[in-house]
Amino acid sequence: MLKSQLIWDLPDLKYEIKFINMDIKINFHWQLSHHGETYNIDSVLFQMLEAVQTEGSLKKATDKIGVSYRFAWGLLNKWQDLLGQPLVLLERGRGAKLAPAGEKLMHGNRHLAATFSPELDNFSTQFKRDFESIINRSEADGFNIFASHGLAVGALRDLINQQSDFQLDLHFHGSLESLRALSNGDCHIAGFHIPVGELGHHLKHDYLDNLSEDNHQLIYVVRRNQGLMVAAGNPKQIRDIHSLTKPGLTFINRQADSGTRLLLDQLLLANNVPASQINGYRHEEFTHMAVAAMVASGAADVGFGIAPMADKFNLEFIPQVWEHYCLAVPKKLIDDERVQEIIALLKGEAFDDKLAGFSGYDTGRSGELVSFSEIFG
Repeated sequence: MLKSQLIWDLPDLKYEIKFINMDIKINFHWQLSHHGETYNIDSVLFQMLEAVQTEGSLKKATDKIGVSYRFAWGLLNKWQDLLGQPLVLLERGRGAKLAPAGEKLMHGNRHLAATFSPELDNFSTQFKRDFESIINRSEADGFNIFASHGLAVGALRDLINQQSDFQLDLHFHGSLESLRALSNGDCHIAGFHIPVGELGHHLKHDYLDNLSEDNHQLIYVVRRNQGLMVAAGNPKQIRDIHSLTKPGLTFINRQADSGTRLLLDQLLLANNVPASQINGYRHEEFTHMAVAAMVASGAADVGFGIAPMADKFNLEFIPQVWEHYCLAVPKKLIDDERVQEIIALLKGEAFDDKLAGFSGYDTGRSGELVSFSEIFG
């Protein structure tokens, strides 16, 4: 077992890498400098702020995160004194709610995690492989997937690394970028999503530039729903894609080449909604989570993404379209033991259980080998 710890500072974040049995995770934490002293903000504080926001009670919040009321009260007082602002407002008989400073701190941490977590995952994956080569560990046990960011493929990665004899190195990229990586031989498998039906038919050429039925097999992962994410109660009265052009509305978009951006652009085209009339169309985030975090913080009124992220941030979800999420595998690898194990896990109860709590997800066909005509029409 290799145990070590490395810490270094970058301009605004402190990164920490931990090596335990070569499972490398990278996290960030907040620091506060006050009167010449530096304090690390305990992650429990952010958990507590999240719990107060959802539970509406400090006691319920402490029960949810598993700390004592006394500990929570002491932690809040410590940080309220250091920051010079209340973080939580307690009202007799009316529970608790976040003060403006607590809400700002919670949303800042949410957005930071949503924005950087996929990139940190990518970095840790590549660093792990590079470090293993230095200590003479064979790379033969590794298997690379480049995939569009999503909960299903992340759950698959976790199951493989927990239950299998090989490690799955998962790199998050947009759908088209992942398919290009597969075509260039930079990964073993590519994960992508494409809308069901006519919308997908119009987009298929973007995908088929890097895929061919002669050379690749498609494995079904999940069917999922994408739609509009808005604040709870839908205060801006957003109904559909046409609502995005309403005066005073601020939208948050996904990056070009992502499957979600391709889907949105196709929806706009199909509904004759000019992108130029959408305030915020050029403001981009790189994950569903980051989009949801921006809407939850009030920085945007509406975003486009998957249903579970709306749930995670207590947003309202307005469904728009179902889509296929698939893995593309070179046919020469389809009988590889690792690919067969991936198929078996997708068909298993454990994968189904991991996604059971997510709204807008359908695992009924998970693990099926599907044809190009079924997916691309």
